[in-house]
Amino acid sequence: MSVGLAGTLILLSLIEGDWAITNGLIVGSLAGLTFFAIAWWCVNVIVRNKKSEKPNPLLAVLAIKVFILKFPLLGIGLWYAFKYLPINPMALIGGIAVTQVAILISALTKFFK
Repeated sequence: MSVGLAGTLILLSLIEGDWAITNGLIVGSLAGLTFFAIAWWCVNVIVRNKKSEKPNPLLAVLAIKVFILKFPLLGIGLWYAFKYLPINPMALIGGIAVTQVAILISALTKFFK
């Protein structure tokens, strides 16, 4: 759902023809999806280790380190994106927000089913 919504917004911005908005939406959507995927993997690893008979403590420590390091790594990636691409900051925020809201809505619909 979030990929489809982000893709629709990106296509609409391509029709408008403003590259700064298009780049902002692309980078924001990728940042939001990457942030969610990393958080989902970290939580999944930690919960799986608590349920299994033989937990792997090294994998849990790696998941915690990745969870903490995702913030500076995402910041470095955004810095490079702003350095080399024309990006509208409001479109970047919109791309991140749209993907996070779509993920939240899909999770809530599955939760209340």
